[in-house]
Amino acid sequence: MAHAETDTDTQPGARSEPAPVPSPIFSPEDPLPELWVRAYQGEVLGEALFAKIADTLDDPDRAAKMRVLSTLERRTKEAIAPSLERAGISTDPDPEMFTLAHALSQGVAWDDFLDATQSITEQYIPLYRRIGELDPSEQPASDLLVAHEAALRAFARAELAGDSATSLDEINALAHMA
Repeated sequence: MAHAETDTDTQPGARSEPAPVPSPIFSPEDPLPELWVRAYQGEVLGEALFAKIADTLDDPDRAAKMRVLSTLERRTKEAIAPSLERAGISTDPDPEMFTLAHALSQGVAWDDFLDATQSITEQYIPLYRRIGELDPSEQPASDLLVAHEAALRAFARAELAGDSATSLDEINALAHMA
């Protein structure tokens, strides 16, 4: 669940385009099934996007971090799948998410990717909280989603601040990443 880049910090002349930021992803009036679909498909997108970004990077440290983020998205998706199944919602990935991941993984600079990641997490955190509000029985899944998104935001902020040595700490501390 974030957006794209290439390693322009080490590739002079590589293009840098502003990272795309989606319009608001939900409304408080959206029904719970719609929120679950957005949450789940957002994890599908994030897993594919981070993997594609990893494949485009020349910097092995950054590529390794993107693989960790892809794993985070996959494990989060797997952790919430039972919630969707209980609600009678399909967990089939939307093929559009793979198309979007490919498009977003092209040509965005590292810092632009990190800026977009922060922006997107700010949209997803309220969506994930809303799921728990609408269905208190799914509060554990809601909390897991919020924690994973907050960890992604912390990663982006640390990387932007130049703290790459500890940028994955909050992600690695998540229970479902153990």
